[in-house]
Amino acid sequence: MLQDLSDMERKAYELIKKHGRKGIYQNDLWRTLGINSREASRIVAKLLKKNLITRKPGVNRGRKTYLLIVIPESRRKKIIRRREIPKPRIDIRPFLDIPCVKCPYINKCYTGGFYDPTRCTWMEEWLDEQTRALE
Repeated sequence: MLQDLSDMERKAYELIKKHGRKGIYQNDLWRTLGINSREASRIVAKLLKKNLITRKPGVNRGRKTYLLIVIPESRRKKIIRRREIPKPRIDIRPFLDIPCVKCPYINKCYTGGFYDPTRCTWMEEWLDEQTRALE
């Protein structure tokens, strides 16, 4: 993952890593690297996105800033990008026919109640239809 970093990103990462558990404030980072705060923010955003560092809000020299700390390799979570997550291919249309979906009494329906799914005629009819369709 470090090989994907630009030279300045790598320098920033190494500087943050050098400060260990104590961390370094973001405004000190950009001053030390000799870059402007905007460029530092972009670098920090990339390091956060790659799950290399963490940041906590803080105050340094009377200014709101972030404390940057390297995440140890053993504690890094694998980043899963949205496109890598397979979408389930489930057809929900058969479920839309279940009588409970259209039932006006669904909020009052429970086992042992006045509206009871174990004694529901609509449910019984639907189950009979499903059973006949399987035969």
